[in-house]
Order: sequence, then C-alpha cells, then structure tokens
Amino acid sequence: MPPLEREARRLRSLIDDADAIIVGIGSGMSSAAGFNHYNRAGMARAGMADWQQTFGFKSLFDGFYHLYPSLEQQWAYYARYIDFMLRELASQPYLDLRSLIGHKDYFILSTNVDTQVEKTFPTESICNYQGSFAHLQCKQPCCDELSEASPYVERMLAGMAGFEVRSEDVPRCPHCGWQLVPWVRDDTFLQGAAWRESLGRYERFVRERSDRRVLLLELGVGEMTPGIITLPFWSMTAKLPDAHLLSVNISGGSAPLQLGSKAGAIQADLGALLSAARAGGE
Repeated sequence: MPPLEREARRLRSLIDDADAIIVGIGSGMSSAAGFNHYNRAGMARAGMADWQQTFGFKSLFDGFYHLYPSLEQQWAYYARYIDFMLRELASQPYLDLRSLIGHKDYFILSTNVDTQVEKTFPTESICNYQGSFAHLQCKQPCCDELSEASPYVERMLAGMAGFEVRSEDVPRCPHCGWQLVPWVRDDTFLQGAAWRESLGRYERFVRERSDRRVLLLELGVGEMTPGIITLPFWSMTAKLPDAHLLSVNISGGSAPLQLGSKAGAIQADLGALLSAARAGGE
C-alpha cells in the first residue's frame, strides 16, 4: 500500500473512532490550499505582482506589515489584499476536511485570518482566535464593534488610482472618527464580545466532552504561536482520559515523546492527504 494511502486510512480510522473531534488549523492548511501569505508565490496568486515589482515585497504579509508613507497608500494595499481573500471560494483542502468530519461532533480552533474557515464551517463550530480579514475594527478601539470589510473594500477599489485610495474612502470609525483597521491580531486587537463568545464556545465544547473519546487533530500548525493550539492540545491529550493527538504537517512528523501512545504524527502534504482520506471514504 502506498504511504499516502496508508496514512489517509489511519486518519479516517481515528476520525471514525472518535466521539468528538477538536481541530487546530494553522497556516500550513491555507498553504496547502494555495494561500501562500509568506512567500512570493502568494503575490502572484493574489494578483499583486504590481505591488511586488514596485515595492519589492517578498510576500503578502511583507506588504501588509510595510510602513507606508500615507493611509491612502496603506489602504490601497489592504483593499487589494482583502478583496482577494473575500473573493476566493472555500478551497479544496477545507472542503475535504468538512467532508471527513462534517458528520461528527467537532469544533475548529484556527489561527488563520484569510476567511477560509468561516466560508467552510458554521459559525457555532469555529473560533478564529487571531481574528479575520472579513471584519474591521476601530484602531483605538473606542467601541466593541466589528464592521463587515466588504463594503469599505468595494468603495476603495472603485475610487483607487494607482497605488492610492481617495482620502475620503479611508475607513473611519463611525463613533470616534479614528481609522478602522483589519480585525487581525496586533497590539490593538479587539478581544470584544464576538471574540469572547467564540472562545467561550470552544472552551465549552472541550469541557462538555472531556469524558469522551476525543481526537485532537493538528493540521498545518507551526511554531509561531504554540500557546494557542500546540501546547494546549498537548496538555489536553495528557489530562483527558481517552484523548488522542494527531499532528499533520508537511515539515515534521514527530509526536511529543512524553505523550507516548496517546499521540501520533503524519508528515505529508495536507492537500494530498485530506483528498486521499476523503476519496477513501466514498
């Protein structure tokens, strides 16, 4: 049996045997879907080659964190970048994951902000811990309020000239007049009612299923934010009586030794693995 098919069968077996599944999704999942926010390929995929050529950006996030000379130029980049993410449909790896776990009792904890999770899974079953580019917040923030990004982006794109938007189109908070910013993790990130509610759903899911057969499934989780998914998953695996951890990543295939037989790992391309697992179950 080919290695990929063997690992796909292993993944399906763990999913089938679980009473509840907690999925931790990291950047590797979106990379498998072609959303390469960290390298040059992502610039071309997003139609941002003009920004790459003019400013020398090496990745989409390079452009996002660049210090621009004006809000008009900064929001021209933001508008193009966000529009790309909003227009993209749910990608195949996410759809394959939904096919694999959709009939089970599951919850998704994600550190991705590119809107793929919320396009694929119902709101009550997800927590976007780092926020989402689908929403904007006051930069201060002066209020506990999120705004849909889409109408602001549409207006900016309609009036954009070159690498700048019109000053009057820069998104502003309707309450204090300060600028709005994407609702993604930084030093002004709004951990307001919407964020607390989604985190509460996650914590409640874990608490109410602690005595069941729980599969903790890490998909494409890297080392940038271990305190959100990796370390809590290790802790839950150790503490819960009938829990099993499976980590899937293209760059690593080792499970924490201290968890013994309660943990396993698969080193594979996520897109190929999820596709094979879905096909094998049809």
